[in-house]
Amino acid sequence: MVVLVSGCALAGWWQATRALGGNALSWLYSIEWPIFGLIAIAGWWQLVHEDPEAYQARKSLPRYSPEMPVAAPAPERRDVGPDEATAEPVTVRWATVLAVAVGFEFLLGVMALISVPMNRPGGWLPTKGEAVYLVHGCCGLLLMLGAVALIVRTRGMSRTSHIAAWSGLTGVSLAGVGGLLTGATSLVRFLGMTLMVLGAVLAAFGYMVPALLTRSRRVPAAPLG
Repeated sequence: MVVLVSGCALAGWWQATRALGGNALSWLYSIEWPIFGLIAIAGWWQLVHEDPEAYQARKSLPRYSPEMPVAAPAPERRDVGPDEATAEPVTVRWATVLAVAVGFEFLLGVMALISVPMNRPGGWLPTKGEAVYLVHGCCGLLLMLGAVALIVRTRGMSRTSHIAAWSGLTGVSLAGVGGLLTGATSLVRFLGMTLMVLGAVLAAFGYMVPALLTRSRRVPAAPLG
């Protein structure tokens, strides 16, 4: 993980210097390499924290097959471990709404990137594309409030709910810091843009975890016969 993340960081920085030097294609690579580093961190985290016995038990659960004789449709049941590895329904709903909001905010960020010149002078408000820029900032502030509200709402709930809420808040905060850095110029502005992308990816992934875990742990009951 250390080798991959360090290499991705160096490659992203190199592409950023090329982009600032006039190579337009390097803007894409300068954002792509940090995303690869984030994927490496996520893979390392999964390898370290995955319980082999729980994984094997989950994979060995019987799955429904259309060839099985079924007398009547059976209701679904949830396979929940002793540590309540799935999130509560209210957390799933809140986190899904926030994940959609993160996606919408990311699209606004792309629109702001297109409408606001990259080489604009430093300052909090650009002279071109200020409407999209302001909407992007206001939606980011509302998203931050929603992330904090989910932290408060998940107090005393399962571990998955806490992980999703804090991962989302961390990603939203990271993107917010990146947004503040875009007021500067040169490499500092590029660093802010990179933090905004990485924060959005982290927040969206964190908020989707409860829904994905709940969906994967719903196993049909054994067929009647």
